[in-house]
Amino acid sequence: MLAVFLSVAGANAVSAAETWHRADSHHFTIYSDGSAGQLEDFTHEVEKFDALLRMIFSRPAKDDPAKLTIYLLRNSNAVDALHKGAAGFYSVRLGQTFAVGNREFGGDRTDLSGKRVLFHEYAHHFMFHNFAIPAPAWFVEGFAEYVSTAEFKRNGDWTFGFPAHHRAYSVQNGPNIPIERLLSDTYSGMNGAETSAFYGWAWALTHMLYSDPDERGNQIMRYLRDINSGMDNLAAAEKNFGDLGELERSLRGYVRKSMGYSKSDKSIPYRDAITVTTLDDEASELVELTLDRLASPEPMKVRERLVRFAAERNSALAWLQLAELDYRLAHRSEGEAEPPYDFTAAQGSIDRALAIDPDLARAHVLNGRILLEPFDHGEEADEADESLWGEARASFLAANRLDPRDPLALYLYAQTFQRTGERDAMVGPALETAFGFRPESTEFRSALAMHYASEGHYDSAIALLKIIANNPHSDNRSAKDAIARLEQAKAGGGPVPVGAIAIESEEDEEESGASTKAG
Repeated sequence: MLAVFLSVAGANAVSAAETWHRADSHHFTIYSDGSAGQLEDFTHEVEKFDALLRMIFSRPAKDDPAKLTIYLLRNSNAVDALHKGAAGFYSVRLGQTFAVGNREFGGDRTDLSGKRVLFHEYAHHFMFHNFAIPAPAWFVEGFAEYVSTAEFKRNGDWTFGFPAHHRAYSVQNGPNIPIERLLSDTYSGMNGAETSAFYGWAWALTHMLYSDPDERGNQIMRYLRDINSGMDNLAAAEKNFGDLGELERSLRGYVRKSMGYSKSDKSIPYRDAITVTTLDDEASELVELTLDRLASPEPMKVRERLVRFAAERNSALAWLQLAELDYRLAHRSEGEAEPPYDFTAAQGSIDRALAIDPDLARAHVLNGRILLEPFDHGEEADEADESLWGEARASFLAANRLDPRDPLALYLYAQTFQRTGERDAMVGPALETAFGFRPESTEFRSALAMHYASEGHYDSAIALLKIIANNPHSDNRSAKDAIARLEQAKAGGGPVPVGAIAIESEEDEEESGASTKAG
């Protein structure tokens, strides 16, 4: 998860009695337990934000994009109940990418409002989907902070690049972050004050470089291209930004003076077709349970509620949610004990879901995943029935026929061939399609890189892995090791076996991504 953190008080979990609303727009599906009118206004704003980013960075909108799901909660305390210390977060999991935000307004310009948090998180998503060049930590976070202060008025006026006053204290009073460390480090291992200062100075450097009247950020793109062509980070910075000592002096002076920003009274054209639906009691409770299943730190309590809900409502979606949770719990270890790897409960719920709705695509996906579990665990793995591979592939193909836009079925289908070492003409197209829908997924990206490497397309594989290797939100050593092996193979010739560049997952088998702490 990528999260914007701040100090917040403890909070109760999301109330089960709320009425939820759902907004559907071109780029988003947004759920909110607030008013329908507020949700509609907010959805217009995030679509405007997407359109503004596309206009400024020359990225055209797709006619049929993969939508981002957002859960919009009452306040930062409600978010904190799901992710301790978070005002909002962006989660990339194997099964779903989603963001959680809050509806709080900032008391003054130094406060971190819910909208600003969510704009920061969406900036990460936008970068994953629209920029193919890997970026170092300072720019990943500096870019998100830089764009997050965008404001839109009802009359069409907008501002962009407004100073991030919520970072002022960290810049003025926080620990000093030397320019070499800012350019070279991630904030992994930093304490809270250092992390806040890192975010603040990353924003300030990004703002200064984009505000250069002669360059307008062009030097940033040249810098990124240089470091991704193999140039040392600091050498690339000095080549494109000038002497680092002078850069640091300029940056220290820049934050002490009045900063400029862009302002316009010309309305931004955007995809403004938005539908807001009020969910009934059953659908509202299922939204809450789904969010809790995805993010609650107390999954056993969520399971108790899901068991009751599924028994009372007997809906296919309820049984599927219970199956997804039981599948995750089967991989969960308690203390030093091994995970149970008992999928009986999950399989029973899948069977109930499919009995009610045989066309529920994700139930077929989970069924296929469970079929492959015998190959993953214990001494029985070598004795698992080989026919299960074919049965699992059939489940994944059935899911793909039912929902061609779900990339998970395509990814898992291709994985069955990568895992067995078999060749199949559909592996490459399946992984490319899945990755096109979900470029933010480490698993999808690394699987496609593995495929390219096995075909001898080293440069394509390395380019994909560099995004992971430069990710400031995770331990990226396995990606760096994989790139080193690919570079050696490229020099020596010959394709690389798929397993030779496996990228370690950051969390359990349900999740990918990492947690980021920011000031």
